[in-house]
This record gives sequence, structure tokens and C-alpha cells, in this order.
Amino acid sequence: MTDVTDVKELNQAYLHDQLVYQYLLEHPAFFQHHPELLSRLRLPHAQRGAVSLVERQMELQRERVRGLEEDITRLMTIARQNEHIFFALNQLHLDLLAARQKTDIRLALSAFANKMPQVHACNLIEFNHEAMGDHFTALQLVLEHRLQGRHYYFGRLNRDEMATLFPPSIHSVALLLISHADQPLALLAFGSQLDDHFQPSMDTLFIDHIAKVLALVLPRYGQQGR
Repeated sequence: MTDVTDVKELNQAYLHDQLVYQYLLEHPAFFQHHPELLSRLRLPHAQRGAVSLVERQMELQRERVRGLEEDITRLMTIARQNEHIFFALNQLHLDLLAARQKTDIRLALSAFANKMPQVHACNLIEFNHEAMGDHFTALQLVLEHRLQGRHYYFGRLNRDEMATLFPPSIHSVALLLISHADQPLALLAFGSQLDDHFQPSMDTLFIDHIAKVLALVLPRYGQQGR
């Protein structure tokens, strides 16, 4: 009988809680009509034992304010990073347009990569046997595996793929296919020593601009030396 009684009491307590819960939902102004209850209600608190409902509300508000402050700080950091990238990209644009030979293009890309946070390497590989060298077949496989039907790839490469582009210290990459009039010209690769710096979800706005400028600049030099 004791077990049955306990179950009944639990059910009654649950129903009572549900009724109070539903009533307060339907009457949000209840505590405005009975303000004296606010100071008498006590809520359990992990550090302080028990606090009043007003104290708990104030604590929640402070937590919300802290959360908003953290959001603002994060957005300001992103804005500063984007500003930094914008100015570096603007300088790269000018340097590429002023390039007189392919060496100037490579130097401009390297200078841009050095200004980017957590970017530790840059490689521009033209699509010809001379430029691709002994890695010709391996690079063809990278293109087929990572860039088939698309112009970008962000993320990790397997060991063999990475060896064709960067030293072992590089762990994540951004690959960019440079094309002009649907004709592939080159592969631009940025590398980071961080495993997760380049990720598939990354935005392509800035890197797309680089691709467009290189697609205009590279054909000027044809197959002339680097």
C-alpha cells in the first residue's frame, strides 16, 4: 500500500505543479497583482543555497548582458580582421596589376599570405609540365579529387596530396582554381599549420576576388619564364 500511496502522491504533486505552471503562463501579470510574493519565493542556487526570485532574475539579466558583451567583442574582432584582410587584398590587387613578370606575381601573393593570420605558405602552380615538374600526375589527381566540378577546396589533404603542394608542417589548405574563358590556368594554394584553419564552411568572397584578378593577369605572360 505504501508504494501505491507514494505513486499517487507523486502524481498529485506533478499535476499540482502542472496546474500552477499553466496558470502562470496564462496569467503573466500575476506577480504584478501580488508583488509581496516575489520577496518570499526562494529558488535553489548552486553556490548560494537559495535566492529570491528577484535576485535570480537580476542574475539572469547580468548573464544576458555578459553574453551580449561577448557577442559585441566577437563581432568587433571579426570586423577588425575583415578590415585587415580588405587592406591586404587591396594592396595585392594593386601589386598584381603592376606586375611586370610572373616573379612579381609570386612575390605579391607571398606578401599577401604573410599578412594573413594563421596562413603560413602560398604556392602558385601553372598548368604545364615545366611548372608541375615531377608532381604532374599527383597534381592531376588532386585536381580530380578535390576540385572536380568546382573552383574551391577548403580543408585537409591526405599525405600524398599534401606532399605535392607543401611541406609536412602544413595541415590545412585553401585550393583555388584559376581559369580564364573556361580554360584552367593555374592552381593557387594557401596553407596553414593549423588543422582546422581552412574549413569547408569558409566564405569565398575574398578568395574569389583573387581568382578573378589572377585570371586577368596571368594570360599576359603566356608561357614566359617565371
